[in-house]
Amino acid sequence: MAKIDQLAQKIKQARVEAALSQKELASSLKLSDRSISAYEQGRALPPLDTLREISELTHKSMNYFLDDDIATQENFDLQVKIKKIELELLQIRQVLKEHGLWK
Repeated sequence: MAKIDQLAQKIKQARVEAALSQKELASSLKLSDRSISAYEQGRALPPLDTLREISELTHKSMNYFLDDDIATQENFDLQVKIKKIELELLQIRQVLKEHGLWK
């Protein structure tokens, strides 16, 4: 399982264990519930500051969410960039399929 997927699962698990709905967590973070859904589905990664807030609101340590190798801002930012590239590649692939250029 990819680290992004693990983080997504941990965010959802922490929210559920804290008895918060996506809407409640989003409201506390001044975000949309769609943002929380994207974090929990692994479609987007929260900025490190947002993850810290999630940590506080769910009473989980940052270590719960992060592996040692992505605990720095630089490495976390790199993971975000990788996820964006993966999503862009999936979109390109879909366009190519729609035009019969990808099997």
